[in-house]
This record gives sequence, C-alpha cells and structure tokens, in this order.
Amino acid sequence: MSHSKIISGIDIGTSKITTIVGQHHQPEDRLNIIAVSSVPTNGFRKGQIINLEEATRTIIDSVESAERMAGFSINQALVSITAPHLESVNSQGVITIGNPNGQIIPDDVDRVIEASKAISIPPGKEIFHVIPRTYTVDHQEGILDPISMSGLQLETESHLILASTSSLSNLKKCLDDAGINPIATIYSGLATAKATLTPTEKELGVALIDIGGSLTTVTIYLENSPAFSTVLPIGGNNVTNDLAIGLRMSLEDTEKIKLRLGRISENKKFEDEIDLSDFGLSDNSSKKISYQTAVNGIIQPRLEELFSLLYQKITQSGLANSIPAGIVLTGGGSLTVCAKEICNQNIPLPLRIAYPPKIGGIVDDIITPAYTTAIGLILYGLEENLPKRKSKSTKKTSVSFTNLFSKVKSLLEPLLP
Repeated sequence: MSHSKIISGIDIGTSKITTIVGQHHQPEDRLNIIAVSSVPTNGFRKGQIINLEEATRTIIDSVESAERMAGFSINQALVSITAPHLESVNSQGVITIGNPNGQIIPDDVDRVIEASKAISIPPGKEIFHVIPRTYTVDHQEGILDPISMSGLQLETESHLILASTSSLSNLKKCLDDAGINPIATIYSGLATAKATLTPTEKELGVALIDIGGSLTTVTIYLENSPAFSTVLPIGGNNVTNDLAIGLRMSLEDTEKIKLRLGRISENKKFEDEIDLSDFGLSDNSSKKISYQTAVNGIIQPRLEELFSLLYQKITQSGLANSIPAGIVLTGGGSLTVCAKEICNQNIPLPLRIAYPPKIGGIVDDIITPAYTTAIGLILYGLEENLPKRKSKSTKKTSVSFTNLFSKVKSLLEPLLP
C-alpha cells in the first residue's frame, strides 16, 4: 500500500449511482479497480435531488456496498454530476503583466483566469468550472503555458461551466449527511472524456456524446480542451418508455428486451418473430413480438428524434465544421439497438462507440459504455491536481438516527392516549 494510491469516485447518473474505488500502483503505473457498486437513483430525478433523505440513503447504500467489497471505509471521493441546469460559455480575460521586466509569473496567470470569470451570471447560477483553453501574449496566440515568457499583455480564453447554486448546495448537504467529503465535484462530461477520448481526437476536434438514462451530455473538445458543454433532457429511458407503451409491458421487462434486441441484431440471421420466453421477464409469459415493429416502428423514431436534437445543438454551437474527428458515442444508451446506424444517418460526421480503456481488477461487468464516466472519475483523480481535504469523523449517522426515530415513533403512537 505504501507505493499505491487509492482513489474513490461517486458517479451520480440519471439511472444509477455508482461508487468505484481504484488502486494505482505507482512503480508499475498500473491501475486496478478494487470495488464497484451501482444502485438505482432513488431520491433523484434527471440528476437533481427531489427527496433529500432518499437521495442520501441511496448514496449511503452505494458507498457501503463498495466499502464491503474494498474492505475499508470510504470517507472522501470525487463526485460527478449531470443535470439540466448545467450550461457553458466561453469568456475572454485580459491583464497587463505586472512584473517590471515583463516576465510572466504564476500570479499573472491566476489574475488573467480570474479576469475571464468577469461575466454576467444568470440569477441562481454560479461558476462551476473554469477551464483555461489557450493563452495569448502580446497577440501571439496558441500558447499553452505562458509562465516565464516575456510580454506586456496576457490574454486567455476560458471555458466556463455554470451550475445551479441551490442544486449544488443540496448535493453538498446530501454528501455531508452521507459522511462523504467531496474532494471535487465535476461535470460528468469531463470525467467521461478521460476514459473515452484519445489525445488526437481532442487535438483535432471531437464531439463526445454520452447517452444516459434520462439525460444526454454533449462535450466538444478543440485543441485539447473543452469548448462547448450542454445537457439535453432526453436519454435511453425515453426509448424504454415508448417501447413499454407499444408492447404493453413493464419498464423493467422492456429494458431487458431493449438490450437483448441489440444482441439479436448482431446476428444477421434471425426471424422477425421473437420468442420472449427465455428473456427472463417477470411475467414468465410465452409472448412473442415482432422485431420490425419493435425496432423500426418504436425505437427508431425516438432515436431519430434524439440524434436530430443532438446535431441541432452541435450546429448551434458553431463548431460543427471544427470537429473532423467526428462523434464519439458512449453511455448506456449507446448500446440501444441500431443506435450507431441511426446516428450515422442523422449526423454526417465520423462515428465510433467508445468503451472504457483496458484496466485491471474487478472489471468484468464494467467494461461497457455504461461505466465510462465512473472509470473516467478514477482517471481524472490520477491526472488532475486535486486539493486534499481532511476526512470527517462522523460517518453516515444522520440518516440512520432519522430512520431510527421514525421507527420508534411509529411503534409508540398506537400506545399513546
């Protein structure tokens, strides 16, 4: 353990909350996943808290399951979020270099980054991320690190991600109640990029699309840094809901059918009529469905709508002609049957489906697009210089006492006069 680093992450998705623990062996530069746990997102809707106690309980359940697997307590973690209140803007900052000899020092870089934050922020919002994209020294553009260079004027363009102040406060309270110290809270697209994009793609220009349960994120990278970030309130659950209505089946069974249809489509020789008896459905019926009806009649129209909206967002960003590396598609929704084909039809750009990188440890069930953000959190923790925070001594107690009080009260009420 003396030559290894433990990194914990909590990915607050729209369909599941995943707690993941990685161990990085520094001499060999080897990363192993030693614990991972996912639970449904009770208390959340579209990435936002709707019931504080339920949300806290959900995080606790996910963390405690990972703790049992890892064999130690988790008191602090990186946290990733996805929510409709996230939005982005690019801003310029300009300062005069204060050093008499014109040499740029770290304080100058801090000042110009601070100057780039001087924008009009909508009510109820705050700056969540400040990501310097590039620097300019005396009109010389494209500088990545201006420290020790000489000049009179320093400029920067920063990518700012804004978030709802109240939503962030609610999340912080939820994590505090769960006994988790957030080392950093980050936009999920930044974590996903760590696990999916290549250096060449980020340099050339690429649009990363992560299709989650009820939200889809779009993060465009240019010259190695994000230039556009947005969240759309549509995802894989919309396809599942349509399929459930069309087939008149439960959402749980429909989700199983949707995933199995993807595997069936890979086999070029299959009949249109599909027997559901071996799908492991809850009603154990011998019902049969038509592949063409389910895919062409129900799934395809919803996916066409999704990818049309995504291309519209990319076009509105003004960067559609600046991403020659095309589209990188990931997230659980990318596994939907015919998603790649329909994306190709609606977005005239190169496309690939992204899986997490090869790593060691307990990875049999998580090397899928559905876990790219969770694994990306661990990689983010390895690569970024994150502030260290002290662990809390009060670990996951408030909810337990609340639940205990409620149970005692319910037992005593019938006995009271």
